[in-house]
Amino acid sequence: MASNNVKLTVVSDLICPWCYIGQRELQNAIEETKKTHQEITFDLEYRPFLLDPTLSCDHAIDKTAHYERKFGPERMKSARQMLVQRGKDLGINFQFGGMIRQTTAAHRLLLLAHQKGGTKLQQTLLTILFRAYFEEEKDIGDPILLSAIAEKTGLMTKEETLSFLSSDALKREILLSIKEAQKNGITGVPFTVINSKYAVSGAQKAEVFEEVCHYVCNHDLS
Repeated sequence: MASNNVKLTVVSDLICPWCYIGQRELQNAIEETKKTHQEITFDLEYRPFLLDPTLSCDHAIDKTAHYERKFGPERMKSARQMLVQRGKDLGINFQFGGMIRQTTAAHRLLLLAHQKGGTKLQQTLLTILFRAYFEEEKDIGDPILLSAIAEKTGLMTKEETLSFLSSDALKREILLSIKEAQKNGITGVPFTVINSKYAVSGAQKAEVFEEVCHYVCNHDLS
């Protein structure tokens, strides 16, 4: 008997603006697909990627200065204009100030959220983290901020989160997951795998994800 479940695995990093856009597009695609395939369930899991492994986990630096050094002012200006327009269409109000650091701590919380509460809890946490970084200009590597967000989602209390983040819990799992993505040839994010069979690279429009989801529903699950 065929399964009615579509498994979506997204390799992503929290400091990647296209991953935020991709999340919104994928959510829209899932909602549209459900309208014509009400019997189908979607299991969505986000897995880690480090967009810039050179960043420190412990020390935040100015985001604007970092990206201008890396890409140059003109390229940054063009990218911002593109992101603002694409974000506006999806209800994302991109802001470009604030601080940046490595995202390992946040990835550990996302993994824990999926282990404890599946797609629903992980998506709740992911959405808050994306909004905090890209719209509220917050430092999502700050343990104090992460503890407040974790408590808000019901994942853990602030005290439990700080204890978790100060330990080595799930660090190895995050490292292995990143290595697996690299072994599979993933060099950019977002990268979405559907039912371990089909892949969509980049922050595609919802229509692209819908097309793949409809194909899976009509051919692989029928």
